[in-house]
Amino acid sequence: MKSILLMQGQGLSQPKLSTTLSVLALSTMLVLPSLVNANEIIKAFKVNNNSSVQAMKEADNKAKEEWAYSVGIQAFMFTIPMIMHDVQRDLRMDLKKIARIKDKCPCAPVGQWGHSSKLATSNDTMPYTPNRDTVYSGLSVFLAEEPVILVVPPIKDRYYSLQIGDAYIANQHYIGTRATGSDGGNFALVGPNWHGKLPDGVKALRMPNNSALVALRIATYTETDEDVELIKAYQQQFDAVPLSQWGLPKEQRRYDLPKLANTSMKKGKLGYFSYAAELLKENPPVGENRTLLNTFKHIGLSDTHAFDPQSLDPAIQKGLVRAVQSGIDIIKWKVKFRGTQSDNKWNVDFVGGSYGSDYFARAEGAVQGLFVHSPEEAVYFHTYSDSSNEPLIGKNTYKLHFDKGELPNTAEYGFWSITMYGDDYQLVGNDINRYSIRKSTNGLKYNDDGSLDIYIQPTSPEGNESNWLPTPKEGIFRLNYRVYLPNQEVRQWSSVEQYLPGVKKVE
Repeated sequence: MKSILLMQGQGLSQPKLSTTLSVLALSTMLVLPSLVNANEIIKAFKVNNNSSVQAMKEADNKAKEEWAYSVGIQAFMFTIPMIMHDVQRDLRMDLKKIARIKDKCPCAPVGQWGHSSKLATSNDTMPYTPNRDTVYSGLSVFLAEEPVILVVPPIKDRYYSLQIGDAYIANQHYIGTRATGSDGGNFALVGPNWHGKLPDGVKALRMPNNSALVALRIATYTETDEDVELIKAYQQQFDAVPLSQWGLPKEQRRYDLPKLANTSMKKGKLGYFSYAAELLKENPPVGENRTLLNTFKHIGLSDTHAFDPQSLDPAIQKGLVRAVQSGIDIIKWKVKFRGTQSDNKWNVDFVGGSYGSDYFARAEGAVQGLFVHSPEEAVYFHTYSDSSNEPLIGKNTYKLHFDKGELPNTAEYGFWSITMYGDDYQLVGNDINRYSIRKSTNGLKYNDDGSLDIYIQPTSPEGNESNWLPTPKEGIFRLNYRVYLPNQEVRQWSSVEQYLPGVKKVE
């Protein structure tokens, strides 16, 4: 099984992977000796011909239910990122709610930048594994009427990135240290149906649909209040300007909320698919992503009309009801094992947010992290397991040892960090308010031979507090190991293992 997962991690496309898994599943269902006899294989697919009409109908209905169940799970995985996006957009359409939470969330009304004013802590409740490396800003835009121009200031002393995702939260464009350099500039987000002329000096970034989310991250290398103040000054230099108001000062601009269809979760056991159909109509898939619509039509799901559960066969309805709950359960499992497990039990993800047709990875990424960096920008390793593949438990004591040369290399302004999360994807509160160990952690001590030990435990390690990453007092926890601007060796299977020592339990 690991060989199949390795193929996925090394670039086997989702359709090819699905075909491989289907063939393997079929081969296990058919008794091995019968494979030498083609007639036996054919007989396995003989049309139901039971002795009673009732038994035949029951078998057919069961088959229809299972077919709908299978397609329903695929539809759930395909559409859940749109719903996660819509939840974020709906929040930004609610001016009263935005006013209440503006100090807890990098949120602002649609079309305007929202900025965090500090690094995340355990007192914050952000839905998606917040890092301690950067200060966040966020922007939601709707492009049906006109482009929106992003004004980006020069940032020459640190890492920054604007990650631009579509309605499916798949990465479409980057602006920043790696992608466009440190000089800033003006960049227009352009919807699929707009055709016109942009102002001189504005670079067009075409989007596949009219909804976009932008995540701005600006790095801090010291975590001090003084450094965060510098970041806040940078934040205020970013702008988002509708094309029709380009050139107007902020105080003269209008910020009207867009007129959107009423997309929301509907009542009833199949309300999820009604919601998904509304979002598909607003954000029709493009290119290769349209292929699955040919399958979804068999369960009444389309990007051209509303979902009508009453028009479906009762067996189809029954399978779809099961599919929603199973889809949730599958995601809850997958978040623990994203990508492929390394020899030392780190989960390695070289897909990142550049999903292509890997809809399973896209679904898991949207639920767990909302925005996931493309591997050229940052790679994510995470684990819920120690090197013996036992769950990481808060009451235990662990050590993570890096030999000299095992810490990853990065481009200029890149860095690594290891962050502690509880079972709710939130930072773990502790007496010293330390949520991560990183390249620039104040006082971090290396051994005489150049190696590094990180002590992962609930109580302070005597004499080694500078290298202590506090765990929760009990229950499972998760480690996220991020490498920003990684070099090629950190982004390929042939060499990444050397940077992934195991988390060892100390008896």
